[in-house]
Amino acid sequence: MANDVAAGPMITAELDEALTRLAAARGKSKSALVCEALTEFVAYEEAFIAAVEEGRADVRAGNTISHAEVVQEIEALFAGKR
Repeated sequence: MANDVAAGPMITAELDEALTRLAAARGKSKSALVCEALTEFVAYEEAFIAAVEEGRADVRAGNTISHAEVVQEIEALFAGKR
């Protein structure tokens, strides 16, 4: 594809063998599996970074609760499950 770029990470021989087996089992190329894995990893990391920033913004805005309140809420949740 015209917009694709090559990325060649160094991986262990063992990982390459496992990737080869997985690619064969799934009927995909190793490249396709690596791209799929990286896509999921990047999406997860971006969501995590966004969630951390949202939390930091809440702290900056004063939207926090005390540790005691958190413990109280957790204990109430567990009490309702018994």
